[in-house]
Amino acid sequence: MERTIGIERGWFIICNGSVVPAIDELLPVLWREAKKKRWRKERFGWELFAGQLEERTPPASSIEELVGYLKENFELMETVCGSLGFQLICKDFVEEKDLGELLVNPFDKRHEKIWSRISEKRRVAASQVAAIHVHVSTNSEEAVKILSYCRREIVDRLCALGDFSCGRRLRSYKEMAQVSGEPPVFTSFEEILNYIDEHGGERNVWDLVRYKPFSTETIEFRMFGATTDIKIIEKIIQACMKVVEDALAV
Repeated sequence: MERTIGIERGWFIICNGSVVPAIDELLPVLWREAKKKRWRKERFGWELFAGQLEERTPPASSIEELVGYLKENFELMETVCGSLGFQLICKDFVEEKDLGELLVNPFDKRHEKIWSRISEKRRVAASQVAAIHVHVSTNSEEAVKILSYCRREIVDRLCALGDFSCGRRLRSYKEMAQVSGEPPVFTSFEEILNYIDEHGGERNVWDLVRYKPFSTETIEFRMFGATTDIKIIEKIIQACMKVVEDALAV
């Protein structure tokens, strides 16, 4: 099958040197400006913490096309943030002292429920980290093979490739998500569906590799720290594609 790739990337919203919970101010303006360009509003979204912005690329047929989308996104984000008096920083981990007020984003009822039931320690952990998630299009039969192939050695190798904070981001993520990161071994697509159902939906599966059959039909690699380094992003995507290729060759 012809595969497409996509990226989600997190950014911290900065004002006067600190992270600020300003997604409620920033996101509506981004959506408005994206609409003027005839872009889908889904190119920009929220994270759990209101001090972060998530950008997304449309599905791309090549790394070059994907990089073009990232450049387009950044140009608009930079312009809008400047007009509002904000800056954006793209890094995988920030110190707790640099976080402003810890607030949940106001756009997502599901996130509000998560925020209300987690401890202060887990709120801090969630707010300190920003990631790159790589999406690779696949089908249900392939997903069984890919997830089952992603054992600890594979996951750890990918984690190391996208670690820019000496493991602090992943430790904080695992503190928040309460997971080890490695997906289960599946023998059928029905088992994947049951696993998703047990967790209350595909968005509630927080493993570092997961399949999203209902929304994107992609394998999502979720272990990489946020970065603006295009060469690193290219290496990360190539590594994910190689894992998919190797899994299907077994």
